[in-house]
Amino acid sequence: MRRNVLHFAFAYLKHWLLKEDRYSQQSPFIFSVYQGALDCLKKETPSTKEEKVALLVAYFCQLTAANQVLELGKGNETSAKFFNQIPNEKVYRLPTTESSIQGIEPIPLANLELRTLDFALIHTQLNQSDLQEFFSHALPRMHPQGVLFLVGIHENKVMNAGWKKIQADTRIRLTLDFFDFGVAFLSYSGPKTNLNLSY
Repeated sequence: MRRNVLHFAFAYLKHWLLKEDRYSQQSPFIFSVYQGALDCLKKETPSTKEEKVALLVAYFCQLTAANQVLELGKGNETSAKFFNQIPNEKVYRLPTTESSIQGIEPIPLANLELRTLDFALIHTQLNQSDLQEFFSHALPRMHPQGVLFLVGIHENKVMNAGWKKIQADTRIRLTLDFFDFGVAFLSYSGPKTNLNLSY
C-alpha cells in the first residue's frame, strides 16, 4: 500500500512532539530494552534505515525464545538475511495479497497449523483484510512473553489503524513507537504503557 504523504507528515510532527528519550524512562525494563536497542545500533553502525530496522528486528526477536516466528509480508534483503539464520521449521513466511515471495504461494493464516508464536514481524504491504486476518488468527496465538514488530506503522492509514488497534488491545501491555516501526510486548509488569521513542 502506498504512502499517504499528508498523513505521513502529520504523523511525523505528532511523533516528534511526543517522543521521549531513554533517561526519562522510570521503568528498569523499558530502560534496559531501549538501551539494548541503541547499543545494538551503536555496535553494528548500520549505514541505511533499512539496515537499522533489520538489526532491530533481530534484537527484539532475540528478546523472545524465537521458537515460532511469523513474517507477514515481504521484507528487504537485510531482514531476509537475519531470518535465514533461524532454522526454517521455526519460521512461517507468508506473503500478503499485495506481495510475493519467490516460490511461496499465499496461505491464509487460518490454514496454518500455528502453535504459540514468540515473535511476529509485519511488513507494510498489508491491506485491511490481511491485517484483520492477523488479528483473528495470529494475535490470539502469541506467547505471553511474545513480541510484535510492525514496520511502517505511519506509512499509510491501514498500517496506522492497525498500530492503534494493537495499542488499544487489552492483551498488549507495552508499545514502543519508533516512528519507522512499532514494537509491542504482551508481557510487562507495569501499567499499560504506549511510548514514542527515537533511535
